[in-house]
Amino acid sequence: MSPERLLTAEEENQWQELSRHIEWAKRFSLIVLFVEDSLLAAVFLQRLQQHIQGRVSKLHIIKPSQPDNLAAFVFKELRLGQIPHALVPRWLELHQHRTPDWQRAIDNFFARFNERRDLIRRDYPCPFIILLPLAYKSRLREIAPDLWSVRTFTDELHPAPPGPPTPLPLPALVAEPIVATLDVDALALKEPAIREWQRVKGLVMADSERFLVLKNAYDAAFDAGFYPLALGLAQQLVGLADKLLRLEGDDVINIQNMGVALDRLGEIQEATGHYEEAYQAYKQSEQLWRACLGREPENAYALRALSVSLEKVADIDRILGRYDAAIMGYQDSLQLRRELLTRLGATPEVLRDLSVALEKVADMDAILGRFEAALTGYKESLQLRRELQVQLGDIPHVLRDLSVSLNKTADVEQRLGRYEAALTSYNESLQLDRLLQTRLGDTPQVLRDLSVSLNKTADAEQHLGRYETALTAYNESLQLHRVLQTRLGDTPQVLRDLSVSLNKTADVERHLGHYEAALANYNESLQLFRELKARLGDTPEVLRDLTFALQKLGDCETNLGHTSAALAAYQECLPLLERLQATLGYDQYSNRIADIKAKMSSL
Repeated sequence: MSPERLLTAEEENQWQELSRHIEWAKRFSLIVLFVEDSLLAAVFLQRLQQHIQGRVSKLHIIKPSQPDNLAAFVFKELRLGQIPHALVPRWLELHQHRTPDWQRAIDNFFARFNERRDLIRRDYPCPFIILLPLAYKSRLREIAPDLWSVRTFTDELHPAPPGPPTPLPLPALVAEPIVATLDVDALALKEPAIREWQRVKGLVMADSERFLVLKNAYDAAFDAGFYPLALGLAQQLVGLADKLLRLEGDDVINIQNMGVALDRLGEIQEATGHYEEAYQAYKQSEQLWRACLGREPENAYALRALSVSLEKVADIDRILGRYDAAIMGYQDSLQLRRELLTRLGATPEVLRDLSVALEKVADMDAILGRFEAALTGYKESLQLRRELQVQLGDIPHVLRDLSVSLNKTADVEQRLGRYEAALTSYNESLQLDRLLQTRLGDTPQVLRDLSVSLNKTADAEQHLGRYETALTAYNESLQLHRVLQTRLGDTPQVLRDLSVSLNKTADVERHLGHYEAALANYNESLQLFRELKARLGDTPEVLRDLTFALQKLGDCETNLGHTSAALAAYQECLPLLERLQATLGYDQYSNRIADIKAKMSSL
């Protein structure tokens, strides 16, 4: 998931200072953050998880939920999370608790902590990050003066300055969205964030705290592929964000929460193939941020959020074949990203956002056949990704971004006939994906990325005439897609990935003369594309995929001497190609149309 808060230059400096202290710590190191902005603290936590992933043992996050026996609970968590000979940073969240009961519990905890400080320093040689309410700062000095004197680093996390009091003209929102049934099975409950949501959903707590718990549960459900649960959680997020706006007003935190909720709802609708519903959610988010910028033109967070929303709306326009609207949205987003680079400088977030925007515009250039323009955009994006690798090191999200960028650059090199250059980039990307699999395990995202890189490497091998090598890679990719289908179900993305993989495997089988094996794969692929057409309608992407499946099937039937079957496939394919060409203002399908007419005449 992308960060939910664009950091200002000052906040970026705060994060860099914090991360350096954590990185340098080789023994017990007490770091105290006094928090006024919980969202900023959440961004720092997300950054820290990404920063240490793959370098040390997983960050040990402690989030007490009850003031009773707080000290005993924390010390027990420390013991349970101890891993011999491993650096395990501890992150203890106490900053959202401000009631008298909690203050007494925190006082008692620090008194006990102060008494045991020497034992803790001996037994836990690691960074210990404690988050406290800002108002507790002077109190900590009184309760635990010895502990205060040995702290390594302290900082204060403040919210952005409030905007003017003018009411924000928010877009119309569904006040109480229909919530899907939230069935939670045992597999989903293995996710800590989902277990936490289950634990607190019946408890009395502040809506702002409940929002964070819901968001974390949604992220876990979506990333693990529990889509029905994720949809219900996203709908709850929108309802809760709307409630906060209505009851507490349109301050910056509540506006951000609504933006987060709408993006989550659009994300899960898009992932499950409900594209018009996703479009509406993303469009509402866009309207929200345009209204916010109308009130606060210098708000960098709102500017970045608008660029993201424009990008997401354009994604749906692209999927649905509305290419003119998609190009306009992507270009508007790119312009805002360049403006943010000028305002905020070359921070990691700004550079990554710019690289993504460049890729989106280049994607459209590639779709429209403007390959040299696409290559220019992809190469600029790739250079930014390499700069980020130098800045941040080989952390997982940097490696994945670099892998994706290498693949996109190689795609265009291949379209331009530069197969050796393409293969070099594909192999580098594949190496990065295998490294990520080793570090992160077989998550759905890791498996899909690996399968895509295997397919692309095999494509280049095939162009160079190395068919057996290509077939090995295609078969490995196909097996990964079947694993993903078993785990995630028949979502549109899963079905399309599987059908494409079947076609690619069949292409090589056919070239090697294995016609029966190729025919079986082509038929299975065609069946999947027909299912997608029935579910998604006649979108350009669906129709284009269907024409490839039909044409390939017809070619294979011809190889086997099945004249009637081949003719039926070509006859179904031809009007679809003519229909696609008629919607375009440029020539894309005339060669294929002529090829199929010639094949039909020869039968």
